Amino acid sequence: MQEVKEIFKIIDTMMIACDIDYSELISQKIDNAFFDDYSNVRVVNSFLFNFSKIQDKIGAKLFKKVLYAAKEIDHENIPMKDALNLLEKLGVIENSESWDRLREIRNSLAHEYPFNIEDRVENIILSLEGYQLLKKIYTNLKVFTKDLNLI
Repeated sequence: MQEVKEIFKIIDTMMIACDIDYSELISQKIDNAFFDDYSNVRVVNSFLFNFSKIQDKIGAKLFKKVLYAAKEIDHENIPMKDALNLLEKLGVIENSESWDRLREIRNSLAHEYPFNIEDRVENIILSLEGYQLLKKIYTNLKVFTKDLNLI
């Protein structure tokens, strides 16, 4: 359970940075001119980096570790689809498609070409929307874990 606490602590720190960047980004008009200011590019890069890392940590580590600590599974080597279905059943996520949508956004970011501004703007907007979903999932996961006294 100590490992679960440590992962939550790391994600909490990353969320603080992501929240700051998120607030800055939603307060601005993101268009071609936006990218002329390098400080804007830095905020975008910071936000997207943290958004992706938070998603990785939740999906690759935290989901299965929490399910194992809650004694919902016998081992962490279950398929992700099974973990998502179980998390849906437990009310941690609304549905497994919501997590799939976050993975689609992340994949779009990974295949983004920085010189195609229209795609970049679209991906940033999708990421900002996705971040709200990611925060909701994370909050639900944290509440579920606290309710079981796992953290």
